[in-house]
Amino acid sequence: MLGDAAASVPLTTPDLWLTGVERGLMLAGLSLALGGLAGRGLARHYRGFRPGPPPGPWAVRGSLAGAAASGALLVTALIGPGLAAQLARPNPEGLTSGGTAEIAAVELVLFTLAAILARLKRSGAAAALLCGVVVAEGIRSHPEGVVPAAGAFVTYCHVFPAVLWAGMLCYAVRAGIAWRAHPAAAQGIIRLYATAAAWLFALVLITGVISALILVPLGSLFTTAYGLFLVAKAVVVGVAAGAAVASRMWLRRQPASQSGPARATRLEVAALAVVIAITGILTVLTPPAKSIAAQSAPPAQVAAPRYPAGPLA
Repeated sequence: MLGDAAASVPLTTPDLWLTGVERGLMLAGLSLALGGLAGRGLARHYRGFRPGPPPGPWAVRGSLAGAAASGALLVTALIGPGLAAQLARPNPEGLTSGGTAEIAAVELVLFTLAAILARLKRSGAAAALLCGVVVAEGIRSHPEGVVPAAGAFVTYCHVFPAVLWAGMLCYAVRAGIAWRAHPAAAQGIIRLYATAAAWLFALVLITGVISALILVPLGSLFTTAYGLFLVAKAVVVGVAAGAAVASRMWLRRQPASQSGPARATRLEVAALAVVIAITGILTVLTPPAKSIAAQSAPPAQVAAPRYPAGPLA
């Protein structure tokens, strides 16, 4: 049986899963929008034959999806503020109730403005606002609640390359499918992505390990809900990495004679989608680690019982 430290709210609570799904959809929208903009920027560096313009980034669609998910998070938090506060444990510094509603409201505004700017072809400004969503996620993250300031920095260094990895992959697959009649061009775009993905994966791996060390004591890895979901996430990330390596080997063996992305690349897309879904659930589970502030707080003083004064007093 999983201990209470694994989750302050029972896993059987429907709103826990609802909030986790909303967070996962928000991260998916962020990946499509910000990663799509990065993917289009990467495609501009392709110097080979171009059968046509590369597909446009799904910045507007991703931003609107993120705005919808953030709006749903805001409504959920306002309807059940007590539950929202429990799902936000440990509370980051300065956010006594977890700041779930406040952070969701900020992200809703950022996504909405990013969608407007992306629609107006102001990609740079839209990307800056989407980076603001990453900042907001770092402020309300579990590592920030455990290790103030440093935890948010670790989250920035983890979430940013993670959403770029997922979003750029989605864009590369879209470009490969759009140019599938010209295999050399399609594979050229995917090769560009594969090079960038190797560096992004390295950052995700390093910061993921650091985050895990902050949040989960080794003895709690297989005995808490948070630890088990973290293990599941690590396994799926490993599958995605393996698919990426297989795809790169496939590209080296293929002399541009086969159109479209490899099956391994499509498996990588599916694996990263599962990773995002698991991450959404992890954000609503309480990690077994205690915050530094709680560990360093002096123990509560118990008042000594007071007795009426006797004749010797």
